[in-house]
Amino acid sequence: VGAKRVDEQGKVFSFGEYIVHPKGFHHVGKGVPGSCYRFPEETDVIAGGVMAVKRALLESLGGAEVVQGELGMVELCLRARREGARCVVVPDVLMRDAGVMKPTSDEARGFAQRWGFAWNAADLDDVRARHAGSGLLWNVRLHGADLGFAKYAERPAMHWKSYEEVAVYKQRADHLVKLAANAARGGHVLDLGCGDGLFTHLFAMAGLDATGVDVEAAGIEQAKEKCAARTYPKRAPRFVHSSGGRLAFADAEFDAVVMLDVIEHLPNPVAVLREVRRVVKADGAAVISTPAWQYGGWSDAVYHISEYTLEELTAQVEAATGMRVVNTAAIGGVYRDVVVVARM
Repeated sequence: VGAKRVDEQGKVFSFGEYIVHPKGFHHVGKGVPGSCYRFPEETDVIAGGVMAVKRALLESLGGAEVVQGELGMVELCLRARREGARCVVVPDVLMRDAGVMKPTSDEARGFAQRWGFAWNAADLDDVRARHAGSGLLWNVRLHGADLGFAKYAERPAMHWKSYEEVAVYKQRADHLVKLAANAARGGHVLDLGCGDGLFTHLFAMAGLDATGVDVEAAGIEQAKEKCAARTYPKRAPRFVHSSGGRLAFADAEFDAVVMLDVIEHLPNPVAVLREVRRVVKADGAAVISTPAWQYGGWSDAVYHISEYTLEELTAQVEAATGMRVVNTAAIGGVYRDVVVVARM
């Protein structure tokens, strides 16, 4: 049983944390009123506050000396979960605490050596390979079989239609294209998760050398079909069918990598972000937008695996890439996007 942590203003600071999760280590519901959470919730770890645990279990996991340093409670919870125990947050218990975890580099390195993944940026493919069947991977929704992605079969060229028919979508898209063009400084941009190719097309129309890549073959076919007969000011966009976790491009090939409404679909965003860092030039940029997390609902409850707060997105991008987020933004209204721009 762990405590719900709130700050002095009564806002939730954390309600248990997930560490073996697409978003990595994060604070669930940060910034919402403490009254929002009324039901127990199973988590991976309780990183701070207070915890009740059976003495026999504590001793079997190594005793009180395990709970040392910033990552001590994380260590204890992961050991307990691997042995079949469960961590449940009870929201009736409040702990006023506004502390932020800042483990030393030695502690973070020691944790990674013991568990095989970084505490704040886990490559979930590697975690599954190391810990499958151990009890550590408890969340079937996140660690079960892939759902599949049928959007492009159900709604062909849906982004093109939205751009042509919905004024606020077009306005949002045009703003994102300008942002990406500035980040790329007129050079070569990779539209990672390009889908049906609308934004790759818009980048090329803006005079950029644009390449789109997507794991969905149906999206790539629609992109090629929509762009085939069009005229561009410079080079026509190119499209590649490839996984974001294993990009078929050379190191430091792109001036900018853009992921627009992509990261929320990824079962392993850390692996993709590491590829982003590999293929972007030393003076290049990454531009990422995603629907903002909201309490009590999802932008797409079927195809979204994780929705992010701005703090969560910033933390994951920096932890996974080693880049620094230099600009952030939010798009209000219908779409509620958060946007980050990262550079070395």
